[in-house]
Amino acid sequence: MATTFDFQIVSNTSIPGLSLVMPQNEDAYNYLTEEADIAVLADGSAPLFTDNVGDFISDAGWAQLSTSLV
Repeated sequence: MATTFDFQIVSNTSIPGLSLVMPQNEDAYNYLTEEADIAVLADGSAPLFTDNVGDFISDAGWAQLSTSLV
């Protein structure tokens, strides 16, 4: 049985200290834009300071959303 995640967080970006949160479904995208109030880029991903990734994962978990850290 395959496990699916609502978010994929890419921590290895070309900008040190910055991660990208990539929603994998519509509910995850709505959480980013409406509940977390995070601005998204044209491709739907959201930049997030690496120091805030742990808080994001915790908050998303409380909203019943799962996260994969890459």
